[in-house]
Amino acid sequence: MITSTTMYKLLVHDPDDALAALAFTTHKQHEMEVMDGILSATGAPPSQSDIDAFYIASSTPSMLAMYEQRAEILLNTFLEEALKSRKQALETEFDSTRIGQQLQSIQEKQNDKRNWKGWAADVSANLAVNFVTILVIAGLLFGFRGLDQILSTFGQQTGLLKKESSAARPAKEAAPAGTPTSAPEHPPGD
Repeated sequence: MITSTTMYKLLVHDPDDALAALAFTTHKQHEMEVMDGILSATGAPPSQSDIDAFYIASSTPSMLAMYEQRAEILLNTFLEEALKSRKQALETEFDSTRIGQQLQSIQEKQNDKRNWKGWAADVSANLAVNFVTILVIAGLLFGFRGLDQILSTFGQQTGLLKKESSAARPAKEAAPAGTPTSAPEHPPGD
């Protein structure tokens, strides 16, 4: 004869196994449902043969696996609900912190930019930055040319650089490579 103690031993191999203890609880719930069903169907409490038939049926490997499966589903549901509740509590707590408020402000600004006006503002800002960049590069280029001209003029006026005449410049450019543009001051061999 199978008893409740035997069912406990069949389902719970380790007393620290919470899933196995929950499986035994699902067995006890099933047992109560069956006994209440017999009582309501016959009008009399279940007989010893009804109880024995239940224990024999519930101790089969497929029923034991069903109890374990139901326990696993219950445990997963419980854990999901507990984690969901904890997540909501952490989100609420985080939203009340300064960083949470700053992130919420950033998110609201991003949501405001998700329409066509926000897109147009972003495009306009990018074009403005590109235009300013072009102006800065052009200013640097022309600024260096101007600086070069100022330094060249300064060098010529102070005598650091020789001032070339406009007639000598084309003659040097027109002369073939390797030919001197003016006669040496001293003849070779002196």
